[in-house]
Amino acid sequence: MKSIKSHITQLLKSLNEGVFEKEHTIALSLLSAMAGESIFLLGPPGVAKSLVARRLKLAFKNADAFEYLMSRFSTPDEIFGPVSISKLKDEDTYERITKGYLPTAAIVFLDEIWKAGPAIQNSLLTVINEKIYRNGQFTVRVPLKALIAASNELPAKGEGLEALYDRFLVRQFVGCIEQEYAFDQMISSTKEMEPEIPGELQIDDELYSKIQAESEKVGIHYTIFELIHNIKREIELYNTGRDENTPPIYISDRRWKKIVGLLRTSAYLNESAGIHFSDCLLMSACLWDEVSQLPIIEEMVEQSITRGINAYLLGEKRLEQKLDSLKENMKSEHSLRELSDPGIQVVDTFYHRIEGYHIAGNLLIFASDYQSLKKDSNRLFYIQQDKFRPVNKILKAYDFVKNRNVAQKNIYSLRKGRRSVFVNNQEYPLLCYDNCDPLPAQQDDSTPFEFTLQEVIDLLHQMEVEYKTISERETAYTKEHLFLSPSQKSKIRRILGETAHIIENYRNELRIIAHAHEQENREY
Repeated sequence: MKSIKSHITQLLKSLNEGVFEKEHTIALSLLSAMAGESIFLLGPPGVAKSLVARRLKLAFKNADAFEYLMSRFSTPDEIFGPVSISKLKDEDTYERITKGYLPTAAIVFLDEIWKAGPAIQNSLLTVINEKIYRNGQFTVRVPLKALIAASNELPAKGEGLEALYDRFLVRQFVGCIEQEYAFDQMISSTKEMEPEIPGELQIDDELYSKIQAESEKVGIHYTIFELIHNIKREIELYNTGRDENTPPIYISDRRWKKIVGLLRTSAYLNESAGIHFSDCLLMSACLWDEVSQLPIIEEMVEQSITRGINAYLLGEKRLEQKLDSLKENMKSEHSLRELSDPGIQVVDTFYHRIEGYHIAGNLLIFASDYQSLKKDSNRLFYIQQDKFRPVNKILKAYDFVKNRNVAQKNIYSLRKGRRSVFVNNQEYPLLCYDNCDPLPAQQDDSTPFEFTLQEVIDLLHQMEVEYKTISERETAYTKEHLFLSPSQKSKIRRILGETAHIIENYRNELRIIAHAHEQENREY
């Protein structure tokens, strides 16, 4: 049995036969129809907007189509069917003969949509959204799968068209052919015939219902919710900071719900059990009201996808916090080395006094020598009597050349303790002020810096593993995506490349910090 993705791939290939640079628009139109949504095509005359609608009709088996060019003089009779004279005359009921008109069509194309009068607009609102049409005293469910509207302009302000415009979930700008190769093919083609779509490729009612039912089961990872929240916040910020002459971006709750439904349909037709970051690029076609807003919306969506990958799935925020903690830790450790402990008392201007050592008089050490001691290695000193104050004995740094006459028994090994000195591995406290602040609790075998460093290394490694998984998955998914344009696919590749660059920057920063710490330890 053919998979759904293979089926839609072949169908799109047939629909795009003889089409030039409108493949993405046709794909979006098909996606909209599969999601039960309508699409608005904006573009100048002569850019094949009607061709897109006629091709979409061919995607559905035994689907009736209705097409009409609106004008200011269009009447409801021309769209929804004429009033039945016999019903009015014989039964005194007001009903329309709808066969062959919009209420009986599966695919509808309305050109110059904004020229529709209020009576037509009001009926279209319920037809598009609820898929119902009130014909006289009866409410009829319409078989509408997609309504494609087109115009070379946006709806005019102040004419009550906002509600109708909001019903078109997908909005796509259709322009002239840009690539010379495609343009040459177009002008040199001699026939403009509709392609023959094999019956087995056309979507029948059973398959259509199945697609809609299965799409509702597609999962939504919490990162997708966060991504949407971020876009909402960005839109709110934009609206708050905009100039009073700049129109706001308004997205109704109903529209957000329909957008998620569209993303679910995209994921299902691409044979995914959950919405991917790549699917979210399709949101760009659903969030703008004015053409000037389109690049702003595209940037918001792309930045939100980047943040979704970096912050939510890869834990970038947590890594940044750990790196900041590591830098602060290193700074604090450096400060402790550079500055004297304010709790240790300084005697005779230059010295610290070692308490409890078995020697007559006071045993002193230069404050600067104490600061240069290490906690994990010994340094040699010898004792010299202070010739000005014989009661004081002073520990002085031993030099093999200068002090070679000092007897071996008078040489002592010292290392730093916590407000103490280890003399020949025996700890002796230093004289401290009575009211000095207590020392912080003793750490484990690992210093705070080393402990945090290992945490960051582990977190970065986890980030790299997670990125590899995401990158491989999104790259493979995007490459064969049915509804993304080539430029959108390249955006996903760029976003993933930016994430790889961020990870490499973290790795380099970590190398620099670790190297600086190692150098400082050597000097110390």
